[in-house]
Amino acid sequence: MRATSGSTSRRAVLGALLVLLVASPGAAQREDAVPADTELRAPSGTQSQQEAAQRSREERAKPLVYKPPRRGSPQGKVAGASRKASAALPHPLALAPDHVAWTQSASPSLFWHIDGPVPETARIVFTLIVDDGIEPLVERALPLPTDAGIQRIRLADFGVRLQPEVDYAWSVSLLTGDDRSADVVSERSLRLVGDEVLGGRPASARVFAEQGLWYDAFEALSDALDDTPSDAELRAQRDSLLRQAGLEPALSQRAQASH
Repeated sequence: MRATSGSTSRRAVLGALLVLLVASPGAAQREDAVPADTELRAPSGTQSQQEAAQRSREERAKPLVYKPPRRGSPQGKVAGASRKASAALPHPLALAPDHVAWTQSASPSLFWHIDGPVPETARIVFTLIVDDGIEPLVERALPLPTDAGIQRIRLADFGVRLQPEVDYAWSVSLLTGDDRSADVVSERSLRLVGDEVLGGRPASARVFAEQGLWYDAFEALSDALDDTPSDAELRAQRDSLLRQAGLEPALSQRAQASH
Protein backbone atom coordinates (compact mmCIF):
# COMPACT_ATOMS: atom_id res chain seq x y z
CA MET A 1 0.00 0.00 0.00
CA ARG A 2 2.87 2.43 0.79
CA ALA A 3 4.51 1.89 -2.63
CA THR A 4 1.25 2.48 -4.47
CA SER A 5 0.61 5.66 -2.53
CA GLY A 6 4.10 6.95 -3.35
CA SER A 7 3.63 6.31 -7.06
CA THR A 8 0.30 8.10 -7.00
CA SER A 9 1.85 11.08 -5.25
CA ARG A 10 4.66 11.32 -7.78
CA ARG A 11 2.19 11.20 -10.67
CA ALA A 12 0.16 13.95 -9.07
CA VAL A 13 3.24 16.14 -8.66
CA LEU A 14 4.34 15.59 -12.25
CA GLY A 15 0.87 16.40 -13.50
CA ALA A 16 0.78 19.61 -11.53
CA LEU A 17 4.17 20.67 -12.88
CA LEU A 18 3.00 19.99 -16.46
CA VAL A 19 -0.05 22.20 -15.95
CA LEU A 20 2.11 24.99 -14.57
CA LEU A 21 4.50 24.81 -17.54
CA VAL A 22 1.71 24.98 -20.10
CA ALA A 23 0.05 27.90 -18.34
CA SER A 24 3.35 29.66 -17.67
CA PRO A 25 3.43 33.41 -18.84
CA GLY A 26 6.95 32.78 -20.09
CA ALA A 27 5.67 30.13 -22.45
CA ALA A 28 3.02 32.49 -23.74
CA GLN A 29 5.62 35.16 -24.30
CA ARG A 30 7.80 32.77 -26.24
CA GLU A 31 4.92 31.79 -28.47
CA ASP A 32 4.01 35.43 -29.08
CA ALA A 33 7.59 36.66 -29.48
CA VAL A 34 7.12 36.77 -33.29
CA PRO A 35 4.07 38.90 -34.21
CA ALA A 36 1.44 37.14 -36.25
CA ASP A 37 1.67 39.72 -39.05
CA THR A 38 5.45 39.52 -39.47
CA GLU A 39 5.23 38.27 -43.06
CA LEU A 40 3.00 41.22 -43.99
CA ARG A 41 5.38 43.86 -42.69
CA ALA A 42 7.86 45.44 -45.17
CA PRO A 43 11.54 45.27 -44.19
CA SER A 44 12.99 48.44 -42.72
CA GLY A 45 13.80 50.99 -45.45
CA THR A 46 11.73 49.30 -48.17
CA GLN A 47 8.97 51.90 -48.06
CA SER A 48 11.40 54.79 -48.51
CA GLN A 49 13.06 52.94 -51.39
CA GLN A 50 9.70 52.43 -53.06
CA GLU A 51 8.87 56.12 -52.61
CA ALA A 52 12.21 57.11 -54.14
CA ALA A 53 11.61 54.79 -57.10
CA GLN A 54 8.13 56.26 -57.57
CA ARG A 55 9.55 59.81 -57.53
CA SER A 56 12.15 58.75 -60.09
CA ARG A 57 9.46 57.33 -62.38
CA GLU A 58 7.38 60.48 -62.03
CA GLU A 59 10.42 62.66 -62.77
CA ARG A 60 11.23 60.68 -65.91
CA ALA A 61 7.63 60.94 -67.08
CA LYS A 62 7.75 64.74 -67.03
CA PRO A 63 8.45 66.35 -70.42
CA LEU A 64 11.86 67.93 -70.87
CA VAL A 65 11.81 71.70 -71.25
CA TYR A 66 14.41 73.17 -73.58
CA LYS A 67 15.37 76.73 -72.67
CA PRO A 68 17.33 78.41 -75.48
CA PRO A 69 20.55 80.10 -74.39
CA ARG A 70 20.50 83.87 -74.05
CA ARG A 71 24.06 84.73 -74.98
CA GLY A 72 23.83 85.72 -78.63
CA SER A 73 21.56 82.82 -79.46
CA PRO A 74 19.64 84.54 -82.31
CA GLN A 75 22.78 85.18 -84.35
CA GLY A 76 24.68 82.73 -86.48
CA LYS A 77 24.83 81.40 -89.99
CA VAL A 78 21.75 79.24 -90.10
CA ALA A 79 19.87 77.74 -93.00
CA GLY A 80 17.08 75.88 -91.32
CA ALA A 81 15.52 74.19 -94.32
CA SER A 82 16.94 72.81 -97.54
CA ARG A 83 18.54 74.94 -100.21
CA LYS A 84 16.28 73.40 -102.81
CA ALA A 85 13.42 71.05 -102.05
CA SER A 86 12.57 68.36 -104.57
CA ALA A 87 9.61 66.07 -104.01
CA ALA A 88 11.46 63.31 -105.87
CA LEU A 89 14.34 63.25 -103.39
CA PRO A 90 14.58 62.42 -99.70
CA HIS A 91 15.27 65.43 -97.50
CA PRO A 92 18.06 65.51 -94.94
CA LEU A 93 17.24 67.52 -91.83
CA ALA A 94 19.87 68.71 -89.36
CA LEU A 95 18.42 68.08 -85.90
CA ALA A 96 18.98 71.24 -83.87
CA PRO A 97 17.08 74.47 -83.17
CA ASP A 98 17.24 77.36 -85.64
CA HIS A 99 19.56 79.37 -83.39
CA VAL A 100 23.11 78.86 -82.17
CA ALA A 101 22.57 75.97 -79.80
CA TRP A 102 25.12 75.01 -77.17
CA THR A 103 27.25 72.03 -76.23
CA GLN A 104 29.75 71.52 -73.44
CA SER A 105 31.48 68.70 -75.32
CA ALA A 106 34.47 69.56 -77.52
CA SER A 107 33.58 66.62 -79.79
CA PRO A 108 29.82 66.17 -79.58
CA SER A 109 27.62 63.96 -81.69
CA LEU A 110 25.46 65.72 -84.25
CA PHE A 111 22.19 64.18 -85.40
CA TRP A 112 20.26 64.44 -88.62
CA HIS A 113 17.20 62.84 -90.14
CA ILE A 114 16.42 61.44 -93.58
CA ASP A 115 12.81 60.83 -94.59
CA GLY A 116 13.29 58.19 -97.26
CA PRO A 117 15.75 55.90 -99.07
CA VAL A 118 18.73 57.63 -100.68
CA PRO A 119 19.39 56.80 -104.35
CA GLU A 120 22.61 54.88 -104.88
CA THR A 121 23.72 57.55 -107.36
CA ALA A 122 23.47 60.27 -104.70
CA ARG A 123 25.94 61.31 -102.01
CA ILE A 124 25.45 62.55 -98.47
CA VAL A 125 28.09 65.12 -97.49
CA PHE A 126 28.75 66.47 -94.02
CA THR A 127 30.35 69.91 -93.73
CA LEU A 128 31.62 71.77 -90.66
CA ILE A 129 32.93 75.31 -90.88
CA VAL A 130 33.68 78.20 -88.55
CA ASP A 131 30.65 80.45 -88.83
CA ASP A 132 32.46 83.28 -90.61
CA GLY A 133 35.09 81.05 -92.21
CA ILE A 134 35.80 80.20 -95.81
CA GLU A 135 37.47 76.79 -95.84
CA PRO A 136 35.56 73.94 -94.18
CA LEU A 137 37.13 72.19 -91.22
CA VAL A 138 35.43 69.00 -92.42
CA GLU A 139 33.84 68.14 -95.75
CA ARG A 140 33.34 64.42 -96.00
CA ALA A 141 30.96 62.00 -97.67
CA LEU A 142 28.95 59.93 -95.19
CA PRO A 143 27.85 56.33 -95.66
CA LEU A 144 24.43 56.20 -97.27
CA PRO A 145 21.77 55.43 -94.64
CA THR A 146 20.29 51.96 -94.88
CA ASP A 147 17.01 53.12 -93.36
CA ALA A 148 15.05 56.34 -93.04
CA GLY A 149 15.15 57.95 -89.62
CA ILE A 150 17.61 59.60 -87.25
CA GLN A 151 21.31 59.35 -88.08
CA ARG A 152 24.41 60.22 -86.02
CA ILE A 153 27.66 62.02 -86.84
CA ARG A 154 30.46 61.75 -84.28
CA LEU A 155 32.86 64.68 -84.52
CA ALA A 156 35.47 62.57 -82.74
CA ASP A 157 35.54 60.29 -85.81
CA PHE A 158 36.92 63.26 -87.78
CA GLY A 159 39.42 64.29 -85.12
CA VAL A 160 37.51 67.53 -84.48
CA ARG A 161 37.68 69.46 -81.22
CA LEU A 162 35.66 72.64 -81.08
CA GLN A 163 37.13 75.86 -79.69
CA PRO A 164 35.27 77.56 -76.82
CA GLU A 165 32.95 80.47 -77.59
CA VAL A 166 33.31 80.05 -81.36
CA ASP A 167 30.23 79.66 -83.53
CA TYR A 168 30.28 76.84 -86.05
CA ALA A 169 27.92 75.98 -88.91
CA TRP A 170 27.36 72.38 -89.86
CA SER A 171 25.30 70.93 -92.66
CA VAL A 172 24.15 67.69 -94.23
CA SER A 173 23.72 67.79 -98.02
CA LEU A 174 22.19 65.39 -100.48
CA LEU A 175 24.15 65.70 -103.74
CA THR A 176 22.72 64.18 -106.88
CA GLY A 177 25.25 65.12 -109.57
CA ASP A 178 27.23 67.95 -111.08
CA ASP A 179 24.31 70.35 -110.90
CA ARG A 180 24.81 71.81 -107.41
CA SER A 181 21.60 73.82 -107.71
CA ALA A 182 19.75 70.54 -107.18
CA ASP A 183 21.50 69.87 -103.86
CA VAL A 184 19.25 69.40 -100.83
CA VAL A 185 20.93 71.02 -97.83
CA SER A 186 20.04 71.41 -94.15
CA GLU A 187 22.25 73.53 -91.91
CA ARG A 188 22.46 74.43 -88.22
CA SER A 189 24.88 76.11 -85.83
CA LEU A 190 26.55 75.27 -82.53
CA ARG A 191 28.85 76.76 -79.93
CA LEU A 192 31.09 75.16 -77.31
CA VAL A 193 30.59 76.61 -73.82
CA GLY A 194 32.11 75.78 -70.46
CA ASP A 195 30.52 73.43 -67.94
CA GLU A 196 29.91 76.38 -65.62
CA VAL A 197 26.57 76.78 -67.36
CA LEU A 198 25.38 73.75 -65.38
CA GLY A 199 25.75 75.76 -62.17
CA GLY A 200 27.06 72.73 -60.32
CA ARG A 201 23.96 70.67 -61.06
CA PRO A 202 24.52 66.98 -61.87
CA ALA A 203 24.63 66.27 -65.59
CA SER A 204 21.47 64.77 -67.08
CA ALA A 205 19.41 65.19 -70.22
CA ARG A 206 16.87 67.24 -68.28
CA VAL A 207 19.50 69.59 -66.84
CA PHE A 208 21.22 69.93 -70.22
CA ALA A 209 17.92 70.95 -71.82
CA GLU A 210 17.09 73.47 -69.12
CA GLN A 211 20.54 75.07 -69.43
CA GLY A 212 20.37 75.46 -73.22
CA LEU A 213 22.72 72.55 -73.99
CA TRP A 214 20.64 71.15 -76.85
CA TYR A 215 23.31 68.89 -78.32
CA ASP A 216 24.17 67.31 -74.97
CA ALA A 217 20.52 66.72 -74.07
CA PHE A 218 19.74 65.10 -77.41
CA GLU A 219 22.89 62.97 -77.32
CA ALA A 220 22.22 61.79 -73.76
CA LEU A 221 18.71 60.65 -74.69
CA SER A 222 19.94 59.03 -77.91
CA ASP A 223 22.66 57.13 -76.04
CA ALA A 224 20.08 55.89 -73.55
CA LEU A 225 17.75 54.83 -76.37
CA ASP A 226 20.59 52.92 -78.01
CA ASP A 227 20.82 50.87 -74.80
CA THR A 228 17.05 50.49 -74.29
CA PRO A 229 15.29 51.21 -77.61
CA SER A 230 11.92 50.07 -76.27
CA ASP A 231 11.86 52.64 -73.45
CA ALA A 232 8.74 54.68 -74.22
CA GLU A 233 9.53 57.40 -71.69
CA LEU A 234 12.98 58.09 -73.17
CA ARG A 235 11.52 58.21 -76.66
CA ALA A 236 8.79 60.59 -75.52
CA GLN A 237 11.40 62.91 -73.99
CA ARG A 238 13.46 62.95 -77.18
CA ASP A 239 10.33 63.56 -79.26
CA SER A 240 9.50 66.46 -76.96
CA LEU A 241 12.88 68.05 -77.69
CA LEU A 242 12.27 67.71 -81.42
CA ARG A 243 8.87 69.35 -81.15
CA GLN A 244 10.21 72.23 -79.08
CA ALA A 245 12.80 72.90 -81.79
CA GLY A 246 10.18 72.79 -84.57
CA LEU A 247 11.55 69.55 -85.99
CA GLU A 248 8.27 67.70 -86.49
CA PRO A 249 9.35 66.21 -89.86
CA ALA A 250 11.68 63.94 -87.90
CA LEU A 251 8.61 62.62 -86.06
CA SER A 252 6.04 62.40 -88.84
CA GLN A 253 7.98 59.84 -90.87
CA ARG A 254 8.11 57.45 -87.91
CA ALA A 255 4.43 58.03 -87.15
CA GLN A 256 3.48 57.17 -90.73
CA ALA A 257 5.61 54.03 -90.64
CA SER A 258 3.81 52.81 -87.51
CA HIS A 259 0.38 52.89 -89.20
